[in-house]
Amino acid sequence: MNGRKIGLIMRKGYMIQEDHIETLGRLVEEIHIWTSTNNALDDPRFQYVHLIEEEDQEVLLEDIYKVAKQYGVSKFVTFQETDIVLTAKINECFGNQFITVDAAKIGRDKSKQRAFMSKYHLPTPYYFKADTLEEAILVSKKIKYPFILKPTLAASSSNVSLIKNEEQLKEAFKKLENLRQSNKGFYYNKNSESIALIEEFLSGDEVTVDGVVINGEFHLGGIHNKKRMEGPYFEEDEYTLPFTGTDESEKEIVDILKNITKFLNLKETLLNAELRKDTEGRFKIVEFSVRISGGHVYRNIRDVYSIDLVGSHVSSIFQDNEGISLFSRRLNSPKASTCIKFIYKNGIVKKNNVGTALNSPYFRAYYPTAALGQTVSCAPNGFDITGLLSVRYKYNSPEDLLKVIEISKNLEKELDLEVLADTGEGKTIVY
Repeated sequence: MNGRKIGLIMRKGYMIQEDHIETLGRLVEEIHIWTSTNNALDDPRFQYVHLIEEEDQEVLLEDIYKVAKQYGVSKFVTFQETDIVLTAKINECFGNQFITVDAAKIGRDKSKQRAFMSKYHLPTPYYFKADTLEEAILVSKKIKYPFILKPTLAASSSNVSLIKNEEQLKEAFKKLENLRQSNKGFYYNKNSESIALIEEFLSGDEVTVDGVVINGEFHLGGIHNKKRMEGPYFEEDEYTLPFTGTDESEKEIVDILKNITKFLNLKETLLNAELRKDTEGRFKIVEFSVRISGGHVYRNIRDVYSIDLVGSHVSSIFQDNEGISLFSRRLNSPKASTCIKFIYKNGIVKKNNVGTALNSPYFRAYYPTAALGQTVSCAPNGFDITGLLSVRYKYNSPEDLLKVIEISKNLEKELDLEVLADTGEGKTIVY
């Protein structure tokens, strides 16, 4: 074989990245994973498993470096938001110039992103940083309601709220303080500079964009349409392909991603951005990250446009020109329509399986992201995703996107999903 070894840094989340890991397994000889998930020990896809318990990133960095050097692993990737900076640091230790640590920190922290975008005149909503409720209230006196309150370091629109009055501000800010104190999901740590951003509310359509940077050049993978959310919460849902915007809108979006690539001086990385239209119909950057979107986004882009973003990225970091040429080819016309349905529930998870949805010709994947016995909450109580359902349909016209969304809603009913929710009167109901 080719003798390639790769380090996968995934303290959490690797269980829903099976397509990503399958591609890694085809392109390298050994995958060495660093994770907090005990189940990885018995996973045959990994040549070596190192369980992470250390939370201090500097100590953890030293530990990973020593073990990686021992096993001859010198290139590292992650598909997890909270491991972006750690992965950049370990790559830097081995002399890899894929992305700088500073660029990774900007991609990880929304307050740093806003400063970066302002510096380079990239389209961004106006914003204010706030680290205390008192600061947030002072800001609210300067701007008009409604506005967006979001955590600086979370992901997937978790704890993002549309604030219409001071009472809502106080309640939402308390939730952010609890999130920071809990260290849930590895989002915050002792080095976190600020807890929240207060931002302009963008009322238009929203998209998520994924691509790959190869030798400093951005290559588009796909632009997902997202279900339009008007607030007060912004849970992710109904990611569909292909993009329904105009050619001019696609060019506008791609140019934004190219400028992010240029001004961050990115060399070899996956790249994702969330954008939303303002009242004048212009796309502004909600956030961006030097990774690919989670769940089944990667596979859906492959199904619709044939381009393989993970294959392209792995080939680029190993300087495999033949692989780059093969995996970065992208169809001009979409060959399917796809939809990712996010499953949200309140209660204790008793069953969470694919069920008879598996028998549908439109079914592509189901990732049960909540474990049995786990208590899940959806807005306004929380932002837990119980599962991710992905479906595929034909594509001849934009009307087929309405059909694929309808299919996803019907297949959700066929999942073997049981969640016991407390009614508050000592009774339970089953979803």
